[in-house]
Amino acid sequence: MKKKFKPPAFTTVIGSGTVIHGGVSFTGGLHLDGEIHGDVIADSESNNSTLTVSDQATIVGDVRVANIIVNGSIDGDIDSSSLLELAENARVSGEIHYQQLEMAMGASVAGGMVHLSEEGDEKAQAGSDSWQEEEQEHAADET
Repeated sequence: MKKKFKPPAFTTVIGSGTVIHGGVSFTGGLHLDGEIHGDVIADSESNNSTLTVSDQATIVGDVRVANIIVNGSIDGDIDSSSLLELAENARVSGEIHYQQLEMAMGASVAGGMVHLSEEGDEKAQAGSDSWQEEEQEHAADET
């Protein structure tokens, strides 16, 4: 049985009603109840860095964090080198790069999703375009 991800203790909390205009860099755990208008980037050395975006929270900018738990809104690209969890109220508009994905019923994504392999290579998830290309190649092989 797979162990459930346990986020680290929050080292930073941005409360409801707080609006930040500009990028935010952090290490450890960041819990967001407010708004950030700028990029959110965790220390690239840490595979344990975690961002939690509550159902009240909004990010307008790109996000690069190893572990991300979203129950609010992100308008920008997401790059998660470990785990991305989209809870039922998650609203994402942008391209998502992830290694592991957990998505609850009700979450919505408006944009592309790209799986990162164990080696860090990017592999596009089988979407309608790649499916059609594979079908065309398969049909050509049969003739």
